[in-house]
Amino acid sequence: MVLPTFGELRIHLLKLLQDQSPHNLSEVKDSIARKLDVSESERKKMSIKKGRPIYDSRIIHTLSVLRKQGLLTNERRGVFKITRSGFSESKKF
Repeated sequence: MVLPTFGELRIHLLKLLQDQSPHNLSEVKDSIARKLDVSESERKKMSIKKGRPIYDSRIIHTLSVLRKQGLLTNERRGVFKITRSGFSESKKF
């Protein structure tokens, strides 16, 4: 599979967090990778500019945007939970 786009990640992240429980970053990355059938080799592809895996960067960027939009909150560092607005938004998918 090709690495997921921001739009794909946005939908799947909101769906994953619909249970309204806190989820840590590694759990989020693993769950989305399984759901979208992202192979281990795809997950390890490195960004030349950032020096980190592209997959990780996309997940982190998407989480950051969703947080700035008020759809997620940080329970603590690396732990995310959906907000009421995020839950309402997730029901659209």
